[in-house]
Amino acid sequence: MSKDIFISHAVKDKDLADAFVDLMVTAMGISAENIFCSSLEGMSIPTGANFVDHIKAAIQKPKAVLALITPNYLASQFCLCELGATWAMSHNLFPLLVEPLTFEDVRGVLTGVQLTEINSATRLSEFRDQLNSTLGLTGKNTARWESKRNVFLKGLPKILKKLPSLEQVSTAAHAKVVSELDDARQSLADQEEELAEKNDLIAKLEKAKDKNEVAAIKRAYSGEADQLDQLETEFGTQLESLPRHVSYVACKELGLHQRVKIDGFKDADLADGLERAAGQKLIEIDDRGFCTLNDSHPLVKKMTKPLRALKSFIESASIELHNDFEAEHETLLALDNSEYWANRLDSRLQRMSF
Repeated sequence: MSKDIFISHAVKDKDLADAFVDLMVTAMGISAENIFCSSLEGMSIPTGANFVDHIKAAIQKPKAVLALITPNYLASQFCLCELGATWAMSHNLFPLLVEPLTFEDVRGVLTGVQLTEINSATRLSEFRDQLNSTLGLTGKNTARWESKRNVFLKGLPKILKKLPSLEQVSTAAHAKVVSELDDARQSLADQEEELAEKNDLIAKLEKAKDKNEVAAIKRAYSGEADQLDQLETEFGTQLESLPRHVSYVACKELGLHQRVKIDGFKDADLADGLERAAGQKLIEIDDRGFCTLNDSHPLVKKMTKPLRALKSFIESASIELHNDFEAEHETLLALDNSEYWANRLDSRLQRMSF
């Protein structure tokens, strides 16, 4: 569970993080229970917990993320990931610039972000006021704050001097980090695009007038719906390449599992069409007048694969897809449903009698 404050820092900068957390606790009255700092005892990761998973959970919903920007921080892939996650999730970020870094040094990482120089008494007081506002604290004890702040600033040079220096990075290692950073940025861009799409979906759903519009919108944004449309198009294209009377036989035989019988008195047009189809070797008619598809004909054989794919997809589709389809089209998503064939696979079947 996220705490109010997440301290983003390099492990090598533990002493600096410790001193700064003490300043917040003693001078600002912030409870240590409300601070997450992975390198400090009592504020870090519980024994036995997965490090990465716990960090991910801790950075989900803090009220403020405090980043101690040092050379060690900029060299840490993990710290840059925390910074990227903070940016992607629009958290309140308070970047604290630590000497010897300058504004120019972090321009590429924090372009356009207001930085607080940690060694400036004035800027630290401004940081305190902003953080109090973000956390909903009063921050009235100014005298105590200034006293503790001055003690922190007096001891800061000694703390910074003891921090482990940044090791020289090889060209190959630098290139690898740059590549990984580019990948991380692309991943964040993809997530932003996905979020924008979901927000667009929510907006359209809120404007929908009835259940049919809701179903249509949901299907348009569903991966399953796209697959269904594609499979229907592929099979429907094969049906429409056949005479409509042969498509009718296919619907009855392959979908409804029924046999079509020629009856010139009942439906002369159907009988004539079936006789022509038999002459084209698309169907076979037995001596009792029952018609079946000629599986050896190339056009009939071409239906087999797309029909099998559509049948398999419908049988394994989610309940949500079936419900949305039925709400929009007011019919069942099923191959043994003649309305489904006529409305979604071959519109010529709407003129046929079932």
